[in-house]
Amino acid sequence: MRRLIFLWLCFIVLTKCNAYQKDTLTNSSQSEVHPERLAIVLSGSALILTAAHIQNYNSWWKGERSRFHFSDGGIRTLSADKAGHFYFTYVSSDLLNRSFYWAGVERSKSLLYAAAISLSFQLYVETEDGFTKALGFSGGDALADIAGALYPTLQYYVPWFEDVRFKWSCYPSARFRAGSYQTIIDDYESMYFWLSLGRKVFPSFTESILPSFLCIAVGYGVTGLDRSDGGNRELFIGLDYDFTRLPGRGSFLTAVKQIMNYIHFPAPTIRVTPRVILYGFHF
Repeated sequence: MRRLIFLWLCFIVLTKCNAYQKDTLTNSSQSEVHPERLAIVLSGSALILTAAHIQNYNSWWKGERSRFHFSDGGIRTLSADKAGHFYFTYVSSDLLNRSFYWAGVERSKSLLYAAAISLSFQLYVETEDGFTKALGFSGGDALADIAGALYPTLQYYVPWFEDVRFKWSCYPSARFRAGSYQTIIDDYESMYFWLSLGRKVFPSFTESILPSFLCIAVGYGVTGLDRSDGGNRELFIGLDYDFTRLPGRGSFLTAVKQIMNYIHFPAPTIRVTPRVILYGFHF
C-alpha cells in the first residue's frame, strides 16, 4: 500500500489545477490546448513520479536484490491488496484525466494519457518488486492496476457506470493502535474499500425513497491477518454520499466535491460477515 504516497501527492499537486478552473469539467467546451496549463500538469506529474520512485526505493528496493521472480501477497491479505491496487490506480488515472482535460486536451486523449501514465508507473513498481528478494512481481496486482487505470474510460463511454464508484476509508485497527505499524497506510486491517451505487443503478421508483445524494454502498475489510492465509473477511452494506449532487456551484466547490467523492465518509452501516453488527456510523 506504499503507493498511497503517490496518491496523496496526486491530490495535492494535480487537483490544484481543477480547483481554480473557470469552467467545470462537465460544462466547459474544449477547443484548444493551453500550453501553460499543460506545462503545470506535465511538470507536476514528473515531480510526483520522481518523488514516488525515491520513496519506494528508500523503503523497499534498496535492500537485497534477486533475479526476477513472482509472488502474490493476496493470500496473506485476503485480497485486500488487490482492492487497494484497483482503487488507487483508478483515482490517480481519474485525477490525471481531469487535469489533462483542464489543460485543453480532448476527452478521448486525456483518458488515454491518464490511463497510460498511471498504469505505466504501477507496472514499473511491480517490475521493481520482481527484482526485490522480499517482494516479487504479482500478476494479480498487475491485473488490478490495469482494471483501475481503465475504469475512468469505462465510466465515460458507458454512462451507467458514472454512478458506480469505488471509494476508500480508514479507521485505526487494534494492531495499529498497539504500534505494530509505523503508518496507517501499511495496515490493511485499518482500511476499507467500498462500491458505491448511485441513483442510475436503481429503478426509477427509488427516486421517491432516497434523496439524490444518498447511495447504497457495499464495503470490504479484513481483520486478524496472520501473514499466511488466516484472518477474517468483513462485508458491509450501508449508506454513502454523492457529494456532487449536493447544493453549491463554482469551480472550487465543484473540485472539492469531486475529491470528496473518492472517500467513503461515516454513514449508517450493517456488517454482514463474519457476524451481523449494526453501526450508527461506520468509517
